[in-house]
Amino acid sequence: MSKWRRYLYLVMDRFDKGIYPLRRIDSSSLFFPANHLHIAPSKVEDARLPQPYLSFTPTPCTDGTGSRNLDFFALFGRGERKKSLIAGSDENGFTVMYDLHQRTVHNTLRLNEPKQIDPISVSVGDALYPKPPMEEDDLELEPTEEDDDDLGPIATEHDGISDWRWRCLEPPPYVLEPDYNPTRISAYTVVGGSSIWVSTPGIGTYSFDTVAGKWSKAGKWLLPFRGRADYFPEYDSWLGFTAKSGLLCSLDLSRNAASVRAKRLAVGSVLEEEEDMREGGGCMLSDAYLVHVGSGKFRVAKFFRKEYNLVTKECHVVPQLEEFVVFTGFVMDQDGPGGALRVTKHKSRRYATVAMTNGWVF
Repeated sequence: MSKWRRYLYLVMDRFDKGIYPLRRIDSSSLFFPANHLHIAPSKVEDARLPQPYLSFTPTPCTDGTGSRNLDFFALFGRGERKKSLIAGSDENGFTVMYDLHQRTVHNTLRLNEPKQIDPISVSVGDALYPKPPMEEDDLELEPTEEDDDDLGPIATEHDGISDWRWRCLEPPPYVLEPDYNPTRISAYTVVGGSSIWVSTPGIGTYSFDTVAGKWSKAGKWLLPFRGRADYFPEYDSWLGFTAKSGLLCSLDLSRNAASVRAKRLAVGSVLEEEEDMREGGGCMLSDAYLVHVGSGKFRVAKFFRKEYNLVTKECHVVPQLEEFVVFTGFVMDQDGPGGALRVTKHKSRRYATVAMTNGWVF
């Protein structure tokens, strides 16, 4: 059974202040006590965001007009600090790294070349693999080896943490085609512990072998989910969100992947709440994250935005934008019919956000 994670980490930008606050959210706040016998569906509670744990500040623009944008990658690390490092980079390629366990900020690394805004990323083994949302050249952040220091910038870290460096990787073959039209990646995941699968509409799905450092085409089909899905060996399934509606789903990619369909996990009260927010409330889903906190417990974080017009007493129409993030706690087991996955919803909390354009959950 996996180790319990006490905290989730939430990063959101404050474009009015040019900072990116990092907040810790208690994982237990969305779950009923273990001795709670009858778990009835509960409505979404409004809650206040905790005070920032710390804030990241991007490098200023050279023309003095403000700060650059930061984008954050998946958790990564090695050894005892596996998945304890957060890294973010701006559009100029400057990278900041923060260790959640040691509460330390490390020396700045610079990408070999800047990434596009809103990149995707996965961690495989000891390395982090960020990719632009529309394929170009790829990068890998990995621990340095003593005899291999010529593949990228190296920043020496302290307190026993390994050195890290960025290393350029070859892009997918289709990027080099003369008629290639940059297209946004629709879905991605890690298969077999070492292969990164990436789906792009109109192109298909390609696999990158992180051991051999080579790309191969898996097929013309697309992975049937939205954004990232993760494999959980205790359920022998990939968990993610459906491509169209963004609802929690499970998949089995160990079979013929071309025929795989996303199986929506039935969580009735959650579906009703989301339908109310979207259809009746006019809310749009902008991003979703699934985090395993241990002991069969998961937290789903979904960012919503709502645009509407406010009519003043003077009959002036003033456009309004409301943004918020909803955290929901689930317990998952295999006690469904025929050993199928069963999901039990616990609590949901809604946090209003201010002056936010992007958010990340780890």
